[in-house]
Amino acid sequence: MQQIHDWIDFALDRNEIGYLSNMIRVRWNKRFTRRFGDAVIAKDGLRGRIRLSPMIWERATSVDRRETIIHETCHIVACNLHGTAIKPHGSEWQTAMNNCGIDPEIYHDINLDGINRFFVRECNKEERCYVSRRKLGALRRGQVLFCSICGMCVEAEHIES
Repeated sequence: MQQIHDWIDFALDRNEIGYLSNMIRVRWNKRFTRRFGDAVIAKDGLRGRIRLSPMIWERATSVDRRETIIHETCHIVACNLHGTAIKPHGSEWQTAMNNCGIDPEIYHDINLDGINRFFVRECNKEERCYVSRRKLGALRRGQVLFCSICGMCVEAEHIES
């Protein structure tokens, strides 16, 4: 957790608003299965919270983790400096990212297999069929699913976990 706060402080210092350091909290959110993290800014534009996926965090490289923490911190920086009526990945956020020496990327490329995607074991297609976490839940509740790629009827025991 100390490393996370060091990265937050780095982003704040590079944008010359280090005074926000004690106003940003970090929380883990087990419900995040596609997004690595997000930033929530209080209405006053000062206090912020960074929420992270513990499942994706485990798979991420050190570089991915650092860039994600700085990415989310820059959302708080941009809102603090320019108000909350700005675009989430607009020029204000991009400037904050550039001040940190990081390309303003929006998406991560961490493999989500087994977190948000579950492969169908019996599929013999080259590009394997998969179901999302949401559809897996529906399948476990008794709903009938058919693969959108090959048309095969998918049953719960066909899913790799």
